[in-house]
Amino acid sequence: MHAFRSALLAAALTSSAVPLCASERPLPAPAPGWEIGFAAGIDVTSKQLTYGLIDNPHAIVTPSAEVSFGREDLLTVTVSVEAIFDTTDYGAKEGGYNDRRWKYQELAPGLTLSRTWDTESWLGSSLDTAVNYTYEYHPKSCKKPAEGYSNPGTQWLNFEASAGDFWLVPTFTLEYALDDRQDAQGGIYATFDLSHEFDLGPSLGFDEGTLTLTPRLGVAAATKQRNQADFGSNDAFMFRDAFGLLELNVSPVEGLSVAPYVGFHQQIDSAARDATGDDQFVAYAGLALSAEF
Repeated sequence: MHAFRSALLAAALTSSAVPLCASERPLPAPAPGWEIGFAAGIDVTSKQLTYGLIDNPHAIVTPSAEVSFGREDLLTVTVSVEAIFDTTDYGAKEGGYNDRRWKYQELAPGLTLSRTWDTESWLGSSLDTAVNYTYEYHPKSCKKPAEGYSNPGTQWLNFEASAGDFWLVPTFTLEYALDDRQDAQGGIYATFDLSHEFDLGPSLGFDEGTLTLTPRLGVAAATKQRNQADFGSNDAFMFRDAFGLLELNVSPVEGLSVAPYVGFHQQIDSAARDATGDDQFVAYAGLALSAEF
């Protein structure tokens, strides 16, 4: 996009019958430079969900931090880490684990490479892409007292693509298991969703972009390896669950975001519904706080 605009400007200047004096000539746009950024956040969620399935029916707290370094027209590298803290003694009472109240049950560092591609001429939108590697470490507090039980770390490779210039924004994500935990190596869980950001600020007297509402609807699919790991059976590909999310984002100052949200997951495959029983439909709510520097 920037190169196209620069070409138009150069053509206009060279075709002008009267040359501009030096003081009137527009300065050339600065070349994109390398930039560094920092971000931190905390998310409080009423239930811990993974692949639309309940890991913990009670509230969890997830703090996170990241540092990124990149150039807009080339590549951005992001190093991140997040942790999951249990808020109740659910594990000791119902999960068969040790009491994990206010103990972190997962620490997940990750590395992400992302880039925005100029695809407007043939796609009608730029394309945002990201490839991520994540390692999940499970500490002692996440292990069961039963003899012989182990809960080793897990590794994931993730991919995401989104076309953000459309009125309905399509987003595709794919998670690939790198380890052989529960014979899940090569297991894939993928999602496709559509979303739209409504800017409510101007109609309520606020600045543009300070108050937005974003609904999201999508569907998820999983391979037989992923289903085998999650359910212990049902080793066949399936479109597993439908999901929705409604997020209200408030940005009182630049770089600061407060976002309450509600969402749901509904298992849509009959085998998935049989495996999840009463938990085939899950509703949840949460509040996310984030800051960028």
